[in-house]
Amino acid sequence: MYKFIITIEMAPGTMDKVLARAPEAQAATRAEPGCIAYDFFVCTDDPDKLVMVETWKDEAAHAFHMEQQHTKDWIAFHEPFNRSLVFETINVAG
Repeated sequence: MYKFIITIEMAPGTMDKVLARAPEAQAATRAEPGCIAYDFFVCTDDPDKLVMVETWKDEAAHAFHMEQQHTKDWIAFHEPFNRSLVFETINVAG
């Protein structure tokens, strides 16, 4: 399993615009082979912080995802609103 968290600090006032497009990206991604979970969260302590949690069957499934046009379009859409982005690979503890 390949799981990670992406934390994005959005420019102030842009979260609603980004979240309006998120369901489209989410639906397309969840339909991909190897996608186990693809979820968006807004940080309760910082309304300009978007957290994405993704779980894939393996790294190959994520690599396939990154080559899809809908993924490229989603990234191109939200990137201009990003102040910072942190990508963290995680594993189940224990």
